[in-house]
Amino acid sequence: MTATRSRKLVIEGGEKIVDFNIKAFKPAPEEGIQNAVELMRDGMMYRYQHKTFESSHTSMFEKEFAEYHGSKYAVGLNSCGSAMFVAMNIAGVKPGDKVLSNAFTFTAVPSVIHHARATPVLVESNHEWGMDAEDLEKKVIESGAKVLLMSYMRGHVPDIDAIMAIVTKYDLFFIEDCAHAYNTFWDGIPLGRFGKISCFSTQSSKGLSSGEGGIFVTDNEEFAAKAILYAGSYEKLWQAHYNVNPELMNKWQNQIPGYSLRMQEITASILRPQISRLNVINKIHTENFGHLEELFSKNENIEVPQPFPKVTNFNDTMQFHLVGLTREQADQFIEVAGLEGIPMQIFGAGRNARDFREWKYTGDVVNSEMHQTVANIEFACDLSLQPHLGIAEIETIASVISDVLLYVQE
Repeated sequence: MTATRSRKLVIEGGEKIVDFNIKAFKPAPEEGIQNAVELMRDGMMYRYQHKTFESSHTSMFEKEFAEYHGSKYAVGLNSCGSAMFVAMNIAGVKPGDKVLSNAFTFTAVPSVIHHARATPVLVESNHEWGMDAEDLEKKVIESGAKVLLMSYMRGHVPDIDAIMAIVTKYDLFFIEDCAHAYNTFWDGIPLGRFGKISCFSTQSSKGLSSGEGGIFVTDNEEFAAKAILYAGSYEKLWQAHYNVNPELMNKWQNQIPGYSLRMQEITASILRPQISRLNVINKIHTENFGHLEELFSKNENIEVPQPFPKVTNFNDTMQFHLVGLTREQADQFIEVAGLEGIPMQIFGAGRNARDFREWKYTGDVVNSEMHQTVANIEFACDLSLQPHLGIAEIETIASVISDVLLYVQE
């Protein structure tokens, strides 16, 4: 039986049925707003105006996030990119060094490597959209690189067991980019607990949201001390941090440049009340994702990539392949869906910042042969699933996407 459309689309003069903003980011919780207003009224917006860690929202956020994540240390920074840059410095990356990283990730990741004046060595993706372990080992041997900066782009997780075997075998300095990996687990262990350093983002679309912000996380006492100094703690201001080792701080004081990458008090004050909400938000994401995936399973033009069995995801976005469409039809699908109120992007089209072929600043990297990565992104749609959406909205999204797919193939 041939499928038929349920309605006339907006492009044909029909009425728009999407009456919600699919990409509306999470609002700051009321407690966070009150915290921020109080700081502004009191003129206490700089973390080191607060002389003890108990009186600083930033220091308390660092403590609370480290406890939540099961790590010993967390340092608040102004972005995840800054956290990764600090990690590069701590890993000892020098100009001209080679750093292993994903072929499928956001441009901020190779940009950090470029900022460190190093050269990215891109690693191929697997069918599950994570880093391919076999290609990683090949690139380690070919390049001689000793640092791995691995992203979990859009929450897609590689075979961590295989990755860690290579990290151990070749003694790689492993840094996890966990911007998209809040409440994401491999075999029950949270991502961010496998590398020597992990970096989280609090940009507006992430699990914790403050507009901009980043978190440097580690169990290594010396790395934490260095991160505090790289972030811009000077003189004895580090005394307002929790859980610091004075001997280490004095040892590295003035030996490390301060890059003024500190998290603002207002940012931390907005973030602190959100930590306890992560599990609730995760539950909403998972229910919405599961329902939409079930609805999409009936559509022969949609294929949702499947994670490894050991993965538990945060599910705040969904990626799906457009199957059986031409390039022209896929581009039309994005245009018509946008008119319907469902904005999406295709990773492999339109100069997308997640397409390694667009990273011109990396030089020859754009010419790397990454056949599986290209196959993954060429017709890959990216759909935001923010927690304000309910089951009714999910069903509307599925219905509209189904109608648009039928329209572009008529």
